[in-house]
Amino acid sequence: MTPPSPPPVKAVIVRTLDEALAALDAAREAGVAVTLLSPPGAAGTMGAGFWQALIEAAAEERPDARFTALLDCGPWPGFAMAALRQGVKGLVFTGDAQTLMRLRGIAEASGATILDRAPAALDPAALDPNASRNQPAALRVWLAGERRDG
Repeated sequence: MTPPSPPPVKAVIVRTLDEALAALDAAREAGVAVTLLSPPGAAGTMGAGFWQALIEAAAEERPDARFTALLDCGPWPGFAMAALRQGVKGLVFTGDAQTLMRLRGIAEASGATILDRAPAALDPAALDPNASRNQPAALRVWLAGERRDG
């Protein structure tokens, strides 16, 4: 079984519906799809139910949005299993390879995907809080691939 490749689209870390909608709006304006990524280990802090509800609400608010979503389960297989039972379709699991392969077998049966690492992502919460009015522009720049290093 060949492991799935990371998503070919840029990712944005989201914690709230407002952040998810901002990322979806920026992606639409940039003309690209986006991956909504939970913070690291969020399956254990936010929980799969919260994440699933957040993603469903974002899809309902932006029905034409082109996006995928990934819940980071860290190295904890129990959180990954709970997320699969909750119906989450995209997971990140950073535990051992043998457990990853077992989880992927289970995920495949439900149409879910499990990656072994999170894609590179912009975390809007890490941006300068005094520049929050510039967050939409920062999101568009990141998503359009015009990343400036330094």
